[in-house]
Formats: sequence, structure tokens, C-alpha cells
Amino acid sequence: MASTDEPASNTASSSTHQTQAESSTTSSMPDITQLSFDHNPDIFTIVCCNDSFQLALDHSTIKTLLRVCKRAQPLLSSKVPRFYTWCQSMELLNPDGQMQIGLTPSDQIAISLHCEDQVPVGRSWLVALANQGNAFASYLLARMLQSEIDSQTDDDDEPEENTKQQQVFSLLEATANARHTMVHFHLAECYSKGVGVDQDHTKAVELYRSLADHGIPQAQVALGRCYENGDGVDQDYETAIEWYSKAPDQGSEDGRLHVVFLRGWFSFIGHGVKQSDADAFNHWHEVSNLSADPIIKSIATHMVGWMHYLGRGTVRDEQKGVKIIRDNQSDGFKLGEDECLAGFLNDILSDSPAPRKFFNLCQLGSDRDWLCEHLMGVCMANGFGTTKDRKKAAAIFEQLAADGHSDSQLWIGVCYWCHGGVSGYRKKAFKWFIKSADQGNSFGQYWVGDCYFDGLYELTKSRTKAVEWYRKSAEQGNRYGQNNLGHCYQYGRGVPQNIDTAVFWFRKSAEQGDEDAIGNLKELDQWP
Repeated sequence: MASTDEPASNTASSSTHQTQAESSTTSSMPDITQLSFDHNPDIFTIVCCNDSFQLALDHSTIKTLLRVCKRAQPLLSSKVPRFYTWCQSMELLNPDGQMQIGLTPSDQIAISLHCEDQVPVGRSWLVALANQGNAFASYLLARMLQSEIDSQTDDDDEPEENTKQQQVFSLLEATANARHTMVHFHLAECYSKGVGVDQDHTKAVELYRSLADHGIPQAQVALGRCYENGDGVDQDYETAIEWYSKAPDQGSEDGRLHVVFLRGWFSFIGHGVKQSDADAFNHWHEVSNLSADPIIKSIATHMVGWMHYLGRGTVRDEQKGVKIIRDNQSDGFKLGEDECLAGFLNDILSDSPAPRKFFNLCQLGSDRDWLCEHLMGVCMANGFGTTKDRKKAAAIFEQLAADGHSDSQLWIGVCYWCHGGVSGYRKKAFKWFIKSADQGNSFGQYWVGDCYFDGLYELTKSRTKAVEWYRKSAEQGNRYGQNNLGHCYQYGRGVPQNIDTAVFWFRKSAEQGDEDAIGNLKELDQWP
């Protein structure tokens, strides 16, 4: 039987926060703490009094368990379906019918007891309950406001967003003494992210630890993340894994996948385990397919792309790897094909959690694996998860280029081309581009084609040679090489003019989402 010393959400405890008017609504309900049940009383006590148990069950399962206890049936509100209808009208349900806002089943039952026979249209009844000190109502309002903030896309509403964030924190803080597990968890999230209050990682860790010690899986995962990132505590990957590993014991898939994610990195760089590209690939592939966490999912997917691109731990398939990296790009993880593989310096300055974690992990393995060091340079060149420092990035690329890595040769060429952290003539850029191209790097071949197409200082312009290199790139599936080769055929530059052949290559590039190729097809009335 669950201990009542654990943080719990008790449907009966809400009565202590109600006014006499509210109490009259539930006066006919017996006090569940005083009932003696003929059928499985322990099940009823666990379900109603322990959130850790509730979090592992869906609402329909809890209703089934409650119905086993015949004496408990009067407590099961017939208004719960109407509460769901109200939540749906407030756009608080996902398409699969699950709540967006993370209410525990006991929260739903407690709130539903206050629904009138007719489903409320607005939130006034909920606001009134919150003002009367009802912890569940305050928590629900806070989660609704946070859901609105998360879905808001208009950057011009920053003042309104700040006001809502302050309201979220105030509502959660007002119910902090209600011994409500999820209130404390989301209060910790506010401190961790600086939502409505000054960011305070130390305070967040304190709250997470209290909940984690009581077996709350979300808090165990969050505390593991603090140790992994060094937020509010000294960075410690082993302790992070310890906390992540506790969460699966509470039924948390999230905790298990965080462990799998880190083991992928440790296998890749040989940190505490035998180095294994195959193990790293398998771990990252699992996280990429199964995780719902946008941070570890985006990083794992990016690395799966690199493993296909390089043929590490799996069969080499450059085009598949490039596509994975391209498709994985998002607002939260802006490191895509252009910024990572093609060498386009786009200044994707980003200090959000995913870029920071990615840079830190690359830095961890930078003295063990060339790819980690190379990606650390890419992050520095773009200001991705770290301060932009193209001088340091160029130094990294030049050393790796001298070691023969074609992707680093491409990047140091770009640095010379754009004067990114180095000074020198563009002929130095060409020297590195041709080294990369000669190793079969399709992006290096594309850049060499550009150099010949325009001519560089001591390099004689040659459209014929440009076509030669564009073709090498295009035939490997590189969308930039394909588009430029199509351009040469469209205008007869370096080859006889041939519109049909131009359309052929434009279409191949456009099928990979190249906007220039799509524009060229539109110009020729060949799109879609």
C-alpha cells in the first residue's frame, strides 16, 4: 500500500481549500479517508492518494480500478465526460484525446466534481475556484496558460507572454503548499527556464530532487538533465545516468531513452566503454525513432544522419544521410544540410537547450573522435550552442584538413573563401576545395565547380571544367550540383544548350527541396 507521506494528489484534500459554498457541492460525498471497503481497499487508496501510481495509468484504467470498489462508485463523478468535453472546447486535448496539460487522473476527477450540469463555456468558474484557494483549479489554470504560451507563434506579443508567464508562476506558487506533486514539478520548471521568475537552477534542482527522491519519474529525468548539463550542480554524466535509470523503474520511457542517448555518445567516443560505431548508431537510431523529447531526438537524428553519410556503424548511404540531416532541421535545431555539410555560413546563432547540449557533447568527445572535433568547429563557426568564434573554428578545420578529412577540407576552404577566421587569397580556398573534391566529397566538387565557373584570381575561368565538377557532384545526388548543372544546360554554358536536360537536373534538385531549382522550373513552366 502506498505511503501517504509521499507527495500526493488526494481528491478529498481539495475540500480543505473550498469555501462553504463549494463544500455544499460535495457534501453528499463520503470522506474517502474514512471509508472501509469490502472490495480491494488498498487499490482504491493507492489510486486516489498516490500520484506516482496514477502517473503510470491512463484515466480509463483508473476508472476501471475504482469500479472494482463498489462502495467507491458514488465518488466517481459522472461529470468527468463533460469535463473532457469542456477541455476539448478549450483546445486542451491532443488529436488522440489525451490532455495536453499533464493533469493527473485525480486532478481530473477533483475538477470534474465542480462542473455544472451544462458544460461551462468559459473559464470564469475555474477562476472563481482558484480564487477560493482550490489547488486543482489553480494548477489547471497555470497549465492552460502555459499551453497557450507554448503554442503562441507571434513574436510581437512578448509583453503579453511575459504577463502570462508571471501568472503561471503566481498560480503555481500559490498552491505550493498543497502537497500536489505536479505543482511542485512545474514550479521547478519555472525556476529552471525562468518562466515568470528569475532563472534559478539551484532552486530548480532543490525541487526536482525532493520529487525525485519520492519516485516521481518526470523529476528524476529532469534531475538527470541538470547533472548532464551542469545546471545548478556540477556536471556529472555518471550521476545523470543514475537518475535517468531510476525513472524507468517508475514506468518512464523518457528516462530509459535518455540513458540510451548518452550511451550512444559514450560508445561513439569510447567514454568508459569500448568504442563502437555500431553500438552508437543503434542507440541513436532507437532514440531518433522512439523519443518524444525534442532535444535528444533532434541530436540523435542528426547523428544518425552523419553515420549514414560517413558509413560509420551502418552501410554508407551519403544521400540518405544528407536527407536525414536536412529533414531534421527545425527552429529548435537549425543545424541542417546548408550549415553543416555544404559549408554555408548562415550565422544560425542559437543558445537554446538543444544546440547547447549538442556543442557540449561534441566538446566532450573532441579529443577522442575527429567528427566530434569537426562538429565542435561547425558550432563555433555558426554560433550554434556556443559563442561564435570563426578563428578557433578555422584552426580546428585546418588541423583536421591536414589529417585528410574531406569535410574539414571543405570547411577550411570556406573559411578562406569568406575570410572566416583566416586571411589569405582565395586560391588557398581552392586548394582545399580540390583536395576535398578529389576524395569524392560531393560538396567539395560543387565548390570546385563554382570556382571554375567564376574564376578566382590566378585560376582561369573555365565553364567546361565547371560543368565537369558540377556533374561529378550531381551524379552523387548533390542538389546544389544538380541545380548548377541544370543552369549550365539551360544557358549553354560549358555545354551545348539543352532545355530538356536542364529540366531533368532541375527536377532532381527540386525533388530534394532546392528552392533555386524550383524557381528555375517555374520559369520554364515545368513546375509542379
